[in-house]
Amino acid sequence: MRTGLLLLFLTLQLTHSVFAQKVGKSERILIKDGTRNQAMYVTQTNVAEDLRILRNISSPVKNPSNKIWKVLVSRMLSTVTDSTHRGVGIAAPQVGINRRLILVQRFDKPDKPFQAIFNPEILFKSDSVWNRTEGCLSIPDVRETVGRPWQILVKYQDINGLFITESVDSFTARIFQHEIDHLNGVLFTDYNPIYIKE
Repeated sequence: MRTGLLLLFLTLQLTHSVFAQKVGKSERILIKDGTRNQAMYVTQTNVAEDLRILRNISSPVKNPSNKIWKVLVSRMLSTVTDSTHRGVGIAAPQVGINRRLILVQRFDKPDKPFQAIFNPEILFKSDSVWNRTEGCLSIPDVRETVGRPWQILVKYQDINGLFITESVDSFTARIFQHEIDHLNGVLFTDYNPIYIKE
């Protein structure tokens, strides 16, 4: 049934491509297919329809404070923290929505909360690179060492639509980079496996 919903989403997404900034009917259907605290299906690289979603470049979210995005944030949080997944970050394409929205566990803040990040853009990457093993909810049972910049400067909107620019480093910076990659159709397995500075 979930694969059927993803196929419906892809079909309706093509129909509504002219209205990329607005919340599409297909997006509403997928987001509301369950309670606010119910985990969503996680797209997988070994499913052809899912891989198409994961490889798409996601569209911006026009109004992060719209109620529908708050529902999606809640459902994404339930997905990334449920007993099946227990991740440290998740991107909207991983639940079938090609929008520029990620959830990042902020290990750099007290109590390590998850934060909704809309329309993120990396403005700067440090020359200092560090290697660490990564995994992904969409690629189960695969782990690889990836080199990523230690520190980034990132600009984004919060759940209320406020613009924030901040410097993030260490493991939290890695999560940001991994999840932002998803918004650009990039998977951690695409790295070779060492990051090369552009």
